[in-house]
Amino acid sequence: MDQIVEQNQELADRLTAALGQNEFILYGQKIALLQPNESEPGSSRPFQEILIRFQEEEAKLLPPGSFFPILEDCGLLPYLDRWVVSRVARWVHSALAIRPDWPVPHNSVNLSAATLGDRSFGDFTRRHLQAAELPSRTISFEITCDSILDNTKPLRNLMAQLRPHGCCFILARFDGGKESFELVRRLSPEFVKLSPALVRVLSQGGAGIAQIDAINRECHRLGIKTIAEHVESEQTIAQLRALNVDFGQGFAIQGPQPLP
Repeated sequence: MDQIVEQNQELADRLTAALGQNEFILYGQKIALLQPNESEPGSSRPFQEILIRFQEEEAKLLPPGSFFPILEDCGLLPYLDRWVVSRVARWVHSALAIRPDWPVPHNSVNLSAATLGDRSFGDFTRRHLQAAELPSRTISFEITCDSILDNTKPLRNLMAQLRPHGCCFILARFDGGKESFELVRRLSPEFVKLSPALVRVLSQGGAGIAQIDAINRECHRLGIKTIAEHVESEQTIAQLRALNVDFGQGFAIQGPQPLP
């Protein structure tokens, strides 16, 4: 037990130092448009979720599941979220300086519940967006439904701060239940990301397809785009297209790729 505690403390110290030394690495995973809409401006713009890896010794990349809990215990997730926003802004600004006609991707950045409680995060993001002169919808923020179920006020405040500056919001792990729909009606996010469990019910045939269809129709009625994640087969892609789900994400589309 003592050895595990000591190892975790060593990793916590390394992660703390890494935040100041830019040792985290950003990846992007494509979010593919499944329903091309030629009449909607920018509908073919690249769209991706930003993912984080940590480079340990010997070029070993650690996935977030192995270090997020430690960052959370140390109260460092808000600092990591700020680092991601600043790096994405700098990356896009630098790329546009080299190639002004570069099709700027729409980047979805995950936010922790702790960051939502940071009252200065909205102003921090606004300053970085303005300093980098980023186009509208360069950065969206992805928040899980369960993290805000008991308190939506911090997210509503952040939406009010950042929507005027071109940011969108995605509610993830959306299960189509009563509580989830109450959240989207109160918050009106631009996107919802269907939970992996929902996507898996497509394999059940009739009942599963009908469930996804009803959820997708209601989201569209509310003016919200839908994203299916954990899409693992061509059959699932075809089913999602037939059901008019807007976007898909998963290894059947593309795995995570280092940002160029």
